[in-house]
Amino acid sequence: MASQVAMVQRSSLFIPSADEYVKAAIRQIGYEPRCMPYWAHSIQWFFASLAPVSLLDAWRLSIGIHRRGYKT
Repeated sequence: MASQVAMVQRSSLFIPSADEYVKAAIRQIGYEPRCMPYWAHSIQWFFASLAPVSLLDAWRLSIGIHRRGYKT
């Protein structure tokens, strides 16, 4: 979600604005145990669910390290 808190300035195909995300999230309340309200995130999750968990964990870790500015 594009916001100052997320340190993302502009929305894009896979990064909705705060208003877009909230509207999509409210429409999904109560339907599924895992909520992927934004359509582009649903597509990302579909492809991510095909990958091994260890690969997803490594990818998420690399994103976290990159965002915090650590060098690997």
